Parts: sequence; structure tokens; C-alpha cells
Amino acid sequence: MKSKLILLEALRWVSASLAVLFILFLLGSTPDPEIPFETVEQAALARLDLSETQPGDATMLRRLYGLSASDFAGMTLYYPASNMGAKELLVLKLADESQADTVEAAIRARLQTQRDSFDGYGAEQFALLTDHAVVEIRGVYVLFAVCENEQAVRESFLNAL
Repeated sequence: MKSKLILLEALRWVSASLAVLFILFLLGSTPDPEIPFETVEQAALARLDLSETQPGDATMLRRLYGLSASDFAGMTLYYPASNMGAKELLVLKLADESQADTVEAAIRARLQTQRDSFDGYGAEQFALLTDHAVVEIRGVYVLFAVCENEQAVRESFLNAL
């Protein structure tokens, strides 16, 4: 009987410790929303070859993603400079984390549209869109990148957070 009480007490302490560690992990994994957008933007841009892209504005964000730039605290868009290009970068700072699902759906729709465009004839572009696209959402920060070194861009983005 006494050994069962000791075992239950130990189990209670282990459970409480795991709960505290889990809460600390959750708090630590959400980036500070006060990080300047420019810091995150520059980190992503530093690892991207922009030679085949062109900068986009609010009009292009609406056209390509169906999103309004005025809904966000920060926006950077680079999209293909030609119809045969697939490289792309979108960095957003959401006004509120509740926008994340809508933004992710818009990004996934854009990615699928691009894949459909190149399926069957643009093998290199299709492979880039299929194998080298990254979507990362951390708190109020969003990254979408399609490029050969997408993991380096992702890593740089995450390090800025």
C-alpha cells in the first residue's frame, strides 16, 4: 500500500513537471510580435536570389493571392519576372494570428495554381513548385518561398524570429 502511494506521488510530480515544460515550450515557440517586420523581411531576402523575380505591390498581392495588403502589418512580395518563372517569396506580418488560416489557404491555392500551370510542360518549374516550396507560419509572421534553397530561406526566417 505504501509503495502505491509513493508511486502515485511520483507520478503526480512527473505529470506536473511535464505540464510545466509543455507550457514553457508553447510560450517559447511563439515569436515576439514586436520583432520589426523589416528584420524578418531582410533575413528572408538575404538568402534569396532575386534575379528571376520582381517586387510586387498591394495590387499583385490581391491578384495572385486574393489578399488585401491593408489587412496586414507588413508585406513583401517577389513574384516571377516572366510567365516561365516559378520562384516566389511572400513575407507577411499578420495584424492578428486569427488571419493565419485564411493566409495559409490563399498560399496553398496560389501554389496549386502555379503547379497546374506548369504541369505537363514546365518540368523544371513543376519540380521547383513541388519539391522546393516552403510555407512557414510562426505567430504573426508568414513565409512562403519557392526557390532552390528554400530551407536556407526558411532557416534564416526562423532565426530572425
